[in-house]
Amino acid sequence: MTYTAIDTFYPPVERLRDSPSRRDGVDEPAEASLRAYGCQLVQEAGILLRLPQVVMNTGQILLHRFYCKQSLARFSVKRVAATCVWLSSKLEESPRGLESVIRVFHRIECRMHDAPIRHLRDSSLEELVTDLSRLERRVLKDLGYVCHVEHPHKFIPSYLNVLEAPELMQVAWNLANDSLRTTLCVRFKSEVVACGVIYVAARRSRVPLPEDPPWWTLFDADEAGIQEVCRVIAHLYSLPSPQYLQV
Repeated sequence: MTYTAIDTFYPPVERLRDSPSRRDGVDEPAEASLRAYGCQLVQEAGILLRLPQVVMNTGQILLHRFYCKQSLARFSVKRVAATCVWLSSKLEESPRGLESVIRVFHRIECRMHDAPIRHLRDSSLEELVTDLSRLERRVLKDLGYVCHVEHPHKFIPSYLNVLEAPELMQVAWNLANDSLRTTLCVRFKSEVVACGVIYVAARRSRVPLPEDPPWWTLFDADEAGIQEVCRVIAHLYSLPSPQYLQV
């Protein structure tokens, strides 16, 4: 696999196991659940803001990257999720105003607690605008101002066209969306994740793919990476819906 200067964010597994959150006493299941919860917030907010799916995908990857640098115990996943939605909407050229993002997250919070949706006071809104503007600068700084994101979705259509298996498109696409709730996006390049979700889709749909030689060698992927993608996705589907945890 060839890495270019733009592919700057694939920390080794050892660093992920010794993440800032882990050093602050957040155990592995709690960290995984909070990351997934943050990604769920990004997805829900994006739908309410009528954003393209690519914005939500980018926002989730930015969230994962940020928590490779900072701790969940120090930076609220709710506010980081809101910041990542705002930032990704600008990066993907579908900008939404920060006040609109804040109001949507406030609405989601009220709904999650079965509370009536009350309008934010002007003073509260101003405070949140200041807080999230500051947090955006922190996110950008911790990411080294490198916000380029390459999604596995980019490769799925061309790979399936080569494999002559277009019937796997929707299943593989949905798996790629779901994979963003995990740390796969900061562990493997998008080509490997794309091969992994195609592998899972083919198994689920009982569609045979070339084995001699293995089809993934065409796309510069390896079996070990694909198997890890499969394992992580299978584990994701075995978990309950993510919930917010106080850490």
